[in-house]
Amino acid sequence: MAQGKAKPRKGPPRALRSASRKVRFVAHRTGNAADTIGPLSDGVAVTGLTAGQFSAIDAMEHMVNELGPAEVRLSTWTTGIYDVQRAREIQLDGRISDIRVLLDRGTFEKSPKFAGPLIEVLGVDAFRCLSVHAKVIIVNGQRGSAVMRSSMNLNKNLRTEQFDVDVGDEIGAFYTEWFDALWDESGRTRDNQEIIKAVFDRYLAMPPVEEAPRPAPRADLEPGDDLSDLFLDPLAFDDDGVPGT
Repeated sequence: MAQGKAKPRKGPPRALRSASRKVRFVAHRTGNAADTIGPLSDGVAVTGLTAGQFSAIDAMEHMVNELGPAEVRLSTWTTGIYDVQRAREIQLDGRISDIRVLLDRGTFEKSPKFAGPLIEVLGVDAFRCLSVHAKVIIVNGQRGSAVMRSSMNLNKNLRTEQFDVDVGDEIGAFYTEWFDALWDESGRTRDNQEIIKAVFDRYLAMPPVEEAPRPAPRADLEPGDDLSDLFLDPLAFDDDGVPGT
């Protein structure tokens, strides 16, 4: 995997400390990922709040568009077939050169009807299962490296979400080493392959079911009058991305 610019760090990943720098603060209840996160280049740091109007897969696509073509590493507790299909489409059109996904083992094993289609789309080799709850996206591209840590799973969830995006080779290397250590450790035995195969076999044995219709999006609420409303009402943002004033 030679595409990304992230360079290995010395010693095991522990904590990354850096000097204070300017952070772009954003809060928006309707803006898409590209508009809310904004342009990405070396040294950019963004911390934000949303009403769940975009998902982690939307943020990943923006990061890849800004920095790719790129290798992508995803760590998430759960995901859905739509989100994995999106990632596959981005890969097929050349914006992603390689994709790896760490998924929580318990969630994966208990839900063959969701896990099976994921395997069909990306293949067995794209997944590793272990105990994981971290929601992290690592993008190592031709134009730089970026990491997003957030409350978001890959699928969209119309609830208050937070995220932090940092662009830079050092933070990219730090999280890449962490991810690759988990990936390698979980792949040292045949357990992972056997788990994934067993889940896929259970999925193939299931009778076909019709997909339930998606629930209607929640209607927008009126902006709040002050900053306290931001926390009382997760949708209380002005359309320009500033808490209601």
